Amino acid sequence: MKGMERSVTTGMIALLGLASAPIAQAEPAEAPIQRPEAAAESTSSTTTATTATTEPPAATTSEANAAPRAETATSVAAPADTTAAAPVVTPTATAATSAAPTGTGTGSGSGESTTAAPEATPSSAEPTTENPTSPARHYPRLVLALGPLIGPHAMGNEQCDSERAECQTKGSFFGVGAQVELRARLYRPLYLHVRGVAVSNVSTNDRIYDGLAGGGIGLGAYGRRAFARGEYLLVSAFGDNRFEPPFFDGEVAHDAWGNHAGMITAGFRQPLPRGLSAELWGGPMFGPRSVRSNPDGEPDKRMLVTFMVGLNLAWDAWK
Repeated sequence: MKGMERSVTTGMIALLGLASAPIAQAEPAEAPIQRPEAAAESTSSTTTATTATTEPPAATTSEANAAPRAETATSVAAPADTTAAAPVVTPTATAATSAAPTGTGTGSGSGESTTAAPEATPSSAEPTTENPTSPARHYPRLVLALGPLIGPHAMGNEQCDSERAECQTKGSFFGVGAQVELRARLYRPLYLHVRGVAVSNVSTNDRIYDGLAGGGIGLGAYGRRAFARGEYLLVSAFGDNRFEPPFFDGEVAHDAWGNHAGMITAGFRQPLPRGLSAELWGGPMFGPRSVRSNPDGEPDKRMLVTFMVGLNLAWDAWK
C-alpha cells in the first residue's frame, strides 16, 4: 500500500509540474499598480512645473513712445486628471500687447513674450518746414529803379566810291543816357511799370538829332533772379535832323522819326542788402518809323529795329 501511495503521489506531483509550467510562461509580467493618490501628486507636480509664472519683457518701442511694462501672467492649474495647463493672461498684459501697432507674440512652453515694433512716424500729418537756408520769397508793393542806358541807334546812310576807294556813313544815331523806372505790384510776381528815358546822340558820323526822350508803360514778371517784360514807348527825337549825304557838299538830306515804338526785354537780378538789387537787362526795340529824304532819290521809309541795354539799381521802396 505504501508503495502504491508513493507512486500515486509522485505521478500527481509530475502532472502538477507539467500543468503549472505553461501557465507561468504565458502570463506577462504585471505592471506595478500605482495608487490614485500617488498619480494625483505626480500630475500636480508636473502641472506646477509647467505653469510657473513668467514675466514677459517690456514691449520694445521707440524711445519717445515706450509701451508700459506688462504684468506677470498667471496660470491656473488644471485638474488632477489632466497633464497640460492653459495660461491665463491678465487684462493689463493683453492691453499692453494690443497697444503696439505691429506686435509679434512668441510662446515658449506655457509663458508668452510680446515684442512690439516701433510706431511709424506720421510724416504726412506734420507740416513740412521750408529749408532755413533758402530766403523767403517776397514781392514788394513798390520798386524804384534807375541807371544808365544804351540805345536806340540808327546806322545812317553808307556809300562807297570806287574811284576814291573810300566809304562814308552819314546821318547816324547812337544814344547813351539814363532811365528811371517805377514798378507797382499787381499780383505776386506780376508788375506794372512806367519808365522815363532820356539819351543823347554820341555818334561821330555826321549825326542826326541831338537826342531822344520819352516814356513807356508795360507789364513784367519778376522772379528772384530773373525777369521779363514788354512795353510800349512814346518817344520824341529833338535837335536838328538834317545831315550831309555821302559824297555831297552841304546838309541837303533830312530824316524824320515817328513817336511810337515797342520793346521786349529780359534781365537778371542780383539781390543786395537793405532791399537793394542790381539788374542787367536788354532787348530789341521796334520803332520808331523813319522817313529819310535824299536829293537824288525817293524817300526811304523804314521802321527802325534797334536795341536798348540798361543797368539798374533797384530799391524796394514799399515792402
